[in-house]
Amino acid sequence: MTPKLTTTELDQLLAAPEIGVLCTVDSAGRPEGSPIWFEAKDGKIYVHVDVSSKKARNIRANPHVSLTIDTRVPPYRGAVLHGVMRELPLDQAIARRTAIRYLGLEMGENYMTMTSGAAASTTLLEMTVTGRYTWDYAKGF
Repeated sequence: MTPKLTTTELDQLLAAPEIGVLCTVDSAGRPEGSPIWFEAKDGKIYVHVDVSSKKARNIRANPHVSLTIDTRVPPYRGAVLHGVMRELPLDQAIARRTAIRYLGLEMGENYMTMTSGAAASTTLLEMTVTGRYTWDYAKGF
């Protein structure tokens, strides 16, 4: 049996600046994976996307998604979260925290300044997690 992450270890993984892969379902019923930045807070996952992006369109048609987060370096640790997304208005505070988390303070602030013109076409997606599985090969196989 594959060793699992504890709740604390999963929280630590979700707090790390790992790239997630958000999987939506397109209009033909095919899975569509997209690398994303995200924020995990209070049991929810938050992702900012362009309102006209394929991710946003797919979620409007079918809100069921999965999100894979893994370390991509040995010893491999990761999680697949299943859930339902809903669309919310842009949240500048979450966008700023996410940019700083992935880019550091200076580059994150610069990124926010450079992308401020895109704010009008940005939406926030909120994922309610309904299921998950995790692995932690640091604990053995």
